[in-house]
Parts: sequence; structure tokens; C-alpha cells
Amino acid sequence: MENKFLKKLALIPDKPGVYRMRNADGEIIYVGKALNLKNRVKSYFTGTPADEKTRSLVENIADFDYIITVSEYEALVLEANLIKQHRPHYNIRLKDDKQYPFIRITMGEPFPRVYVTREQVKNGSRYFGPYTDSRAVRRTIRLIEWIFPVRNCTREIPEDAVIYERPCMNYQMGKCPAPCVGYISKQDYRQTISQIIRFLQGKDQEVVEGIRQKMQEFSDKLEFEKAANMRDRLQHIESLMKSQNVFFSDGKDRDVVGLYIEGNRAVISVLKVLSGKLLNRELHELENAEEKTEAQLLTAFLQQYYSAMIDRNGIENLPYRIYLQSEPEDFDVLNGWLRNKLLVPQRGDNRKLMLMARENAFNYVEEMKLRYLRKKNRTIFPIQELKDRLGLPQLPRKIACIDISTIQGSDTVSSLVFFENGKMKKRHYRHYIMKTVQGQDDFASMGETLTRYLAKIDEQEKPDLIVIDGGKGQLNRAYGVLQKSGVEGIEMISLAKRIEEVFRPGKSESVILPRSSSGLRLLIRVRDEAHRFAITFHRKQRSMRTLVSELDNIKGLGNEKKFLLLKTFGSVENIRQSSSEQLTQVPGIGEKTAKYIIESLSSGKS
Repeated sequence: MENKFLKKLALIPDKPGVYRMRNADGEIIYVGKALNLKNRVKSYFTGTPADEKTRSLVENIADFDYIITVSEYEALVLEANLIKQHRPHYNIRLKDDKQYPFIRITMGEPFPRVYVTREQVKNGSRYFGPYTDSRAVRRTIRLIEWIFPVRNCTREIPEDAVIYERPCMNYQMGKCPAPCVGYISKQDYRQTISQIIRFLQGKDQEVVEGIRQKMQEFSDKLEFEKAANMRDRLQHIESLMKSQNVFFSDGKDRDVVGLYIEGNRAVISVLKVLSGKLLNRELHELENAEEKTEAQLLTAFLQQYYSAMIDRNGIENLPYRIYLQSEPEDFDVLNGWLRNKLLVPQRGDNRKLMLMARENAFNYVEEMKLRYLRKKNRTIFPIQELKDRLGLPQLPRKIACIDISTIQGSDTVSSLVFFENGKMKKRHYRHYIMKTVQGQDDFASMGETLTRYLAKIDEQEKPDLIVIDGGKGQLNRAYGVLQKSGVEGIEMISLAKRIEEVFRPGKSESVILPRSSSGLRLLIRVRDEAHRFAITFHRKQRSMRTLVSELDNIKGLGNEKKFLLLKTFGSVENIRQSSSEQLTQVPGIGEKTAKYIIESLSSGKS
């Protein structure tokens, strides 16, 4: 424990609260909460930190302070707000979501506007989102303009006076009811705004019933033009409702939270189920995710995400349920704060929906990896196509392919070539001379090759996909070796030459990729490169065996002299054609030995 903190640590109370660690410049570098402040803060200065990141944090702590709270719930909320305010260097943080668009309704104006924004201002406006697909949100705005005409101009319209003489073009197009010239009352305009809010909340049925009732009222009053306008709105909404999947018949809102972690990347996907229908997907990256557990990351996300939602819309607007893939840290505290809405589904449709959220997060991580590749190293479409068409769980950015080469069981060798992002990586090429296989046995040779390769594989060189040259038999043998090896995260397929069909383990039917497929072309290129590399090595081995065996028949010729002769003349045939004078130019070869070598090679004498 550092002496400079001894007195200060002794004064910390045994109460719940939030603590703030500061560096030498006074900046807040970490914010944490605790049920017992004294025990938690002391733990940083006693013993050895568990991981490198905590060690770095402790080394940079120059001072700390704390805030006592009444309960752990209050500490939870305060911690989330302080993290958002100060964005400390060592905390897990949600990346700033201002980059994502929101739909804003300016409720503070007499005649509110509806438009897309990337900033949130606390001035009484209602916000919906964030939306990760900006094109989709703009399509939604265009749809709203036609179904629920409201103004989108910047005119300042008084509540009780008409100061403009003529409406703009939007009125002529039917996209605005022209409140600026008094063509619609504030009450009727606000009814339209209420319909838009319910529509964005997924409460389509309420909107439909309201429009149908209004249409009937106009019809009873013989105002047929207005009734026809209501009918058109109704048809638009009902058409949209038919295109949406209904997951829950109770009409309640739910959030489905999926997390995917790979390396130092962590992404949360939130599926927004509004009124039983899946209407939106949000994606959030987490900073400082390395060396953090799934439970820690989920806790950090839930704190920051839902505290922001409560700040915007109030706690009463939380969804009916929040589905998680696993329990976060401090589950009971978080669940109490969120009104017992957290649930970890174990089976059924809720579990499937949660897995869908996790898959969305996984796919986003894969897209990010491709996005940051340098353009010249990208081969995005073949890799993406292989993943989609073959049903692989991840993008096969790293592909290894094995090929066996032999002639009637002699000099059996194998090769392994390696491609990354569609490009050859020759530093990861391997070749093997069979040690345990006797005669011609391609299955056994494949098994030995894969066993030796997997035994020495490291994380950097580990492929996402291994391609076997052959059919189902070769694949089954190789896949058995892969399963026994205990190496995880590697998929396997085989590519049969006859019609270039692809087999996957456990699947009876092959996958036939079209000849125009860029994914198939990549597989063929990888397979042909493995075949070329295997044949080249096999020829070299066979040639060396032939050469060395002939020189071995010459009694009294040592290994060093044989090596020098082959190095100088390149082959036994060249040695045979040489004169004794030429042979004596090789160090250690005298005239007598030179004549003996020529005679032995010419007559086959040993």
C-alpha cells in the first residue's frame, strides 16, 4: 500500500458510493461504484492487480475522492452519469452515439416539426432512435410525410395568429397541412403529431383505429374528399403492417440485447421490439473492452444505455422486458434499478430472438474487420460469398489448403498453402514428408499432415477455414483429426474435383457453387496452388532421392564430397558427363578419385 494514501484510506466509510481515481494532472481516469467504499478502494492498493490494465490504472493514480450515496441503486446511476460526463480513460464506455441519427419531434413548438437529427437537445423535444441505418430512417421520414402530413419548414408560426399569406410548395404536394396560413387548427395538428408518435412507438393498431374512426366521421358529414384522404392513409399503414414480423401478440415493447466479443472489439446489438413487432436494430461499440468479461461488459452497457434512455423519456418508458444472453455483474442491483425487467431466456422463441441479436453483433464485428483492411488487400466479395453460401459461422479470411502428392506410394509428401483475405501468405506455407505412412494411403497421409500441422499451430497462423482436396471420405478423416486435436475456431470443407462440389462435415448433400461464383474461383485458386506446391516438392524429393542413391553406390565417397559435387554440377548426369580435370576442381577430389567416380557412374560399378 502506498504511504501517501494510508491516512486517506483509513477515513473512507463502510458505505455505498462512487469513487473517482485521478492522475497527476487531476483528470478523472476511472470511476467505480461499491457497496462498501472502504473495501473496494483499499483493494486497488493491496496485493498484485489481476491484469495489465488494472496495473496500469494503479500506476497512474495520483489521488482519489469519493461520493457517499444512500443505496447501491443511487451509486449505480451516479456512476453511469459520471462515466458519460467525464469519459474516463480506463472505464468501459459506450462510443458516442451522436453519430447515429434520431427522429426528432419538436414538441416545444406550437406546431411541431418531424425531422432527422444527430444531436439531442433538452428543450422538450421527443426523440426516437438512435437508428444505425441512416437510409432507413430517411425512408421512414418520407413515409411519415405522406401518411401524416406535418410541416418540415423552419418558419416560426405563432400559436394564435396568422402572419403568412401563402403556403409553400409542400402544401400543394399534400405533404403539409399549412398551419402557417391557418389551414389547420392547433388541436387537429397535435392529433396528427400524436398519431406519428404512436406510429413510431409501433402502436400501429391504435393509429389504424383512430384513422378509421376519423374516416367514418368525415363520411357521415358527407365530407367525402377528407374521408378519401383518411382512406388512403389507412391503406398505406395497413400495407406497411403486413410487411412487419409480429413476434409477440401482447403488443408490449421489448429490448433484446446481444453481445459479441473478439479480441479488443466488443459490440452490443439491441433489437427493438415495439408493440410486438421488430422495428429497429441498434449497434453500439464498447471502448476499453480488452481483458473484460462478458458480465462486466453487459453491466457497463446496461448502466450507460438505460440511464440515457431514462434521462430522455423517463423510467416509465422502459420496455416491458429486456432480454440478455447471460447475467451481468451486479445482476440484482441492476434488475432492481430497471424495475425487474431483465431476463435471460434459456429456451423457446425468446432465446431464438436473443441469439438473433448476438448474430447481428457478430456480423457487425466481421464487417468492421473488413472495413479496416487496406484496400489493396481486400477480397471482400469472395470471402463474404463463401460465408453466406456455405453457412460458415464467420468470414473465412484465413484459408489453409492441404494436398497429398505421391507416385504409386513412393516419396509421399504433402503441402499446406495459406491465403489471407484472398492473398497468398507464403511465409505460412508448409510441406511434410510422411513419417508413419507406408505405401499409398491418401487418407492416412492426410491424417498425419493435419495432426502435425495442428500440433504446432499458433494463434496468428490459425486459419478460419481448412480446405481438403477431395470428397467426403477425405473430409471425414481430416475432420476426425481436427476434432481430436482440441483446436477450436477452425471450420473445414472439402472441394471435389469432378464438378467442383463442396462438402461440409455432417452434411450429406454437397453445395454446388455456380461457375460464375467469385467464392468458387477463390477455392479453386487455393486448391490449385496447394497442388502446385505439393507436386513441386514431390519432384524435388524424388530427384534428390535418385541423385543421392546413385552417388551412395560409389564406395569411399563421403557425404561432404557428394554434397560438393552436386552443388557444383547440379545433377548426377552432369557429373557423369564431366571430365576428370573438371571434377578435380571440386575441393577434396583428386585425379585418382575423379577417374574412379567417372568409371563408377559410367559402369554402375560399386
